[in-house]
Amino acid sequence: NQNFVTVPHARLIEMLEYKAALVGIRVMVQEESYTSVSSFLNLDPIPVYGENGAAQVKFCGKRIKRGLYKTSSGRLINADVNGSYNIMRKAIPNALCDGIESCVVQPRRLNPLEVKAKGEGFNASHVM
Repeated sequence: NQNFVTVPHARLIEMLEYKAALVGIRVMVQEESYTSVSSFLNLDPIPVYGENGAAQVKFCGKRIKRGLYKTSSGRLINADVNGSYNIMRKAIPNALCDGIESCVVQPRRLNPLEVKAKGEGFNASHVM
């Protein structure tokens, strides 16, 4: 059984900022308008809601169904990933200018069909 507690959005942000500050992490609160309709792969401009000209901006792609965004060139990207990268672009415009070589996590592509029975196959100790 689950008990749900409602927490006002502003209070949740305050609690996150407080807890993060205890361990030296800075929380950035970012306005996120138009991040879901703008194409990250095409580097569409991302206006701020209510600013002059924001409603006239044309975007290169569109969300074609739940969870999937299609660029003008036909490339597909997960809609949440597209939106997340656009939020990052709004918060830190030059975040990817120098590449991603310094990222802490280096993702690995796994094929679940190749992962063998429990205890065999992929071993996390080989990732490093």
